[in-house]
Amino acid sequence: MTEQSAFSEDELDQLVQAPRQVAWAAMQAESDGVIGMAKELYATGKVMADSEQHSNALIRKLAATAPKGEAAGSTPDEAIADALGKVPAAIALLRAKVTEDDVHAYQQWLIEIATRVSDGAKAVSEAEQRFIDQLTEAIKG
Repeated sequence: MTEQSAFSEDELDQLVQAPRQVAWAAMQAESDGVIGMAKELYATGKVMADSEQHSNALIRKLAATAPKGEAAGSTPDEAIADALGKVPAAIALLRAKVTEDDVHAYQQWLIEIATRVSDGAKAVSEAEQRFIDQLTEAIKG
């Protein structure tokens, strides 16, 4: 397990921003209306709270760290593009500093976030599944 102190403040923020951006992109992938958006916001909060009890200590610490700033992208395409841009950079950072177990846990965590948020309003739509598939590809590098 890698300690949070292995990362600079900017690196830590990068690792915290990527999952938050993934959640935002999952919410933006398909318009679910006001009620659906509220359910997806709840799902985001729930997955992040649950992540504070994750079996991986690094994930627990990242989930408990408040991100700086806001998620990017006011349109679905912008939100998804930003998430897909942030994920490979965060994974590359992890590969340089942590164990492969931590990298794998982070990758799985990102997919879990996208899936649970997408499923928050109703079943995962085609657009949401497309984002999850794109995310999976971005994670593979």
